[in-house]
Amino acid sequence: MKHEKSCGTIIVDQDKVLLIGAKDDDEKTFWSFPKGHQERGETSIETALRETFEEVSLNVEIIDRVPIIVSHSIHSGTAIKDIHLFIAKVKDGKIKPQAGEVEQCWWVNFNEIDDYLTDYYKETWQEARKRRI
Repeated sequence: MKHEKSCGTIIVDQDKVLLIGAKDDDEKTFWSFPKGHQERGETSIETALRETFEEVSLNVEIIDRVPIIVSHSIHSGTAIKDIHLFIAKVKDGKIKPQAGEVEQCWWVNFNEIDDYLTDYYKETWQEARKRRI
């Protein structure tokens, strides 16, 4: 089965985490973390930093260089997406959603995040909390 790789960040600020909302194929808002496809020659961290800036206009600092990896099926089950997420904090910038890609950006309290995420991102968040908090 074909695999695709994306990299991104789980941005934390005290007791909140930044989520991005985009429309899925059914036009429902799907909540996740800033991320995107790795370009040839990039490291996973370089991709995570670039994609985070592209999607939310924030420069971030990676605070855990060991990625949390989550995989799920895509393209009607014909491929697997492997997502490498790094825990990060904001260095500078003002949140601005990427036009055409990101509908919304919200800082969500840690105790409310499970209300937004799908199962595989809930597991990712649980792993991040073990490492970060």
